[in-house]
Amino acid sequence: MTKTEVLATAVEMTRAGLGFTPAAALEHIAELIERENAESALHDGNAEELLRLAACISGLRRGVFLPAVPYGGPGTQAQRSD
Repeated sequence: MTKTEVLATAVEMTRAGLGFTPAAALEHIAELIERENAESALHDGNAEELLRLAACISGLRRGVFLPAVPYGGPGTQAQRSD
């Protein structure tokens, strides 16, 4: 599936009411991360991408729209640059 097809299908599914609720989406992302093979060279990158999706959903769920904060990767804390 191309990116365009994925986006179009997602919009169609949304209009049809077939999307997850935010809570169910977060639960499903957690399950996808749990299914990842920890021994795979792709594990950390895949898990981080899924965690970023979860963070996006979590932020939207709470109505939080914060400015981007630099992120240094797993195991680091983001620092605000006010």
